[in-house]
Amino acid sequence: MATVLPAETDKRKIVNIKPFSVSCRKRFFYPSPREVKILKDISKKEAYVKEFKDKLGKSQVVVVAGCEGLKVSEVTSLRKSVREAGAEMRVVKNTLLRRALHETPMKDLENQLVGNVAVTFGYDDPIAPVKALFEFADKAKKFQFKAGFMDGELLDVDKLTAISKIPGKKELYSMLASAVQGPIRKFACAIDALRKKREEAPAA
Repeated sequence: MATVLPAETDKRKIVNIKPFSVSCRKRFFYPSPREVKILKDISKKEAYVKEFKDKLGKSQVVVVAGCEGLKVSEVTSLRKSVREAGAEMRVVKNTLLRRALHETPMKDLENQLVGNVAVTFGYDDPIAPVKALFEFADKAKKFQFKAGFMDGELLDVDKLTAISKIPGKKELYSMLASAVQGPIRKFACAIDALRKKREEAPAA
């Protein structure tokens, strides 16, 4: 009987290895439709979290409120009012927004993300969007304030109410303009009166 050397045995084993079937090769190199869907869902969730991290990062004020029972027309009207105040309002996915909040100074807002929640991001004037929200809440009683965040501080409903009564930028500019125009108007009237007096005086 011929003796088979170890090297020859290894060669036979290599020769006898069967290639993967087409289905196995496809399964090995390509994800299944279910896996593709999972990967897409993960990608969408990551993009969602990143989007809201960006919004939180550039917001001067953030307000969380319950919007259970609001009509579509009411939500549309609120979005318009908030947008005109230089802000943005979004009905959010609570779990994903918690992830966006988790590693930020606003993480205490996570506990407020229960039920149907609308979050307002104020980018320009921190006062104007709060005022717009309270004006809407006066008409839509189902819109319930939960909490807010501004200048590194967590705001309860009482503090949000107090902020809503502070004059916004536009109101302050209007007040300033009135304050400045008063003396200017008086000065202009005095100059005009002096001119008329000189015109009416007889020539020397």
